[in-house]
This record gives sequence, structure tokens and C-alpha cells, in this order.
Amino acid sequence: AGITTGVVFTPYTSAYYIMLLPYSIVTISIVTALLPHLSKLAIEKKVEDVRLQLIRAIKMVGVVTVPSAIALIFFGPMMTETLYFGISLADSNYLGYTLSALALGLAPMSINLIAIRALSAFENVRLQVLSNTIMNVIAVIISIVVALALPPQWVTVGLAGALALSYFFGAWSTIHLLRRYDIKISISEVTGFYLKLTLLALLIALPIWFLRDLIPGGNIVRLLIVLVVSGIGYLALCKIARVSEITSAIQLIARRRKIG
Repeated sequence: AGITTGVVFTPYTSAYYIMLLPYSIVTISIVTALLPHLSKLAIEKKVEDVRLQLIRAIKMVGVVTVPSAIALIFFGPMMTETLYFGISLADSNYLGYTLSALALGLAPMSINLIAIRALSAFENVRLQVLSNTIMNVIAVIISIVVALALPPQWVTVGLAGALALSYFFGAWSTIHLLRRYDIKISISEVTGFYLKLTLLALLIALPIWFLRDLIPGGNIVRLLIVLVVSGIGYLALCKIARVSEITSAIQLIARRRKIG
């Protein structure tokens, strides 16, 4: 199914703006609160403290971006069907598939921003530009391959996936460039934590996805039930699994909102 009249120019951008919601609320809030402290540590040349703060920030961001990504991947079509109620079901589903593809890059995009802010703390613009260039070049290459390989009606979804994949390379390259300042963040330091969060989110999302057609009510009611149950279930599992970072993330976001 492709996009028909009315939304032909907006499937990518519309889905992208929805995907940016958790990124804007959580990642930017945490990064904004983190940057002044990082800058102070960088000036004092406390490299190990900078590394520990970055890992802490990456974990705090993950407790929200990982379940958000899982929710967008599984329930993207349901969200777009509710939000874009004035278009056909085929069009809203297509937007949902595009949103789901973009959501694959939500977590690495957030990690990349945190690492970029670390480069900012050291006032190194050149490495920031280099990292973004690497990410954009990879995104262009993958996008060209996708555009040539996929049927026309699926190119937009493929391009969304290409952008999501490029964020993984962006996060990797920025973290690697931080080694210029002896800041060595091992992938294993955060991979296990992110896999744990993914498992917790999947334990909630999968049963709801299989039972989604049995949920009563209209589109808005069904979506609210899905989001509320998913959120409460995820928080409960995090408490059982003793994921302490989620409390820190919520407190930091609340503090930033009060200051704002």
C-alpha cells in the first residue's frame, strides 16, 4: 500500500516528528542538564569522571528511549491511525510503517547526541563535524541502495530505515572519536543494559500486540489503553528488575521542567 492524495509529500516528515517526541522530552532534557557539568569536568581534565557521567547519561536516556522505540515499532500504525484520522486506513498504516522504521534509530540517535555534547564540552567542533559527516555519508549510501532495491511504494519506509541505521554508525563514530581525549566507552558497558531494557519492554509489548484487536473502544481509547498499560507494565518490570536509572531520569526531567 502506498500513500495516496493528501499525504503524498508528508509520510517521512510526519513520522519523523512523532519519533522526535520522546527524543525531545527526554534526551534533550538530560543532555541540557549534563552539559555544564561535563564542561567543568573537561576543563579540570577529569577524564574518568567525564566517562562515568557519559555512561550514566546513556543509561538514563535508555530507560525511556528503548521502551519508546519498542512502542513505536509495534504500535506505529495504531498511533498514526489515531493521529491522522482524516486520511484513509492504507495511508495511515503506511505512515505507521515509516514511523516504525524510524524508531529503530531512536536509541542510537540519543546516544550520539550525548557523545556529541561530550565533544562540545572539550570545545572540539572539528570532530563533531567529522562524526556528522560520517553518519550522513553512510545514510546517503544506504538510501541509494534502498531506493534502487525496493519497490517504489516501499521506498519511503526503506529510507526511514536507512536513516535509523545511519544513527548506529553515528553513535559508534562519535564514541570512537572521544578516544582522542582518552575517554574509552566500551560497547559492552551499555549493550547489556540496553538489551535488558529491550527485553523488559518486549515482555509488555508483545502480549499487547497479539491482543490488540481484542481491545474495546475506538482508535483513541484503544491507543490510550495500550500506552497506559504498556507504561505501567514497563515501570513495574523495571522496579522488579531493580533498574535504578529510571528514577534518576524521571527526577532529572522533572527538575528541568520546573527550571524551564
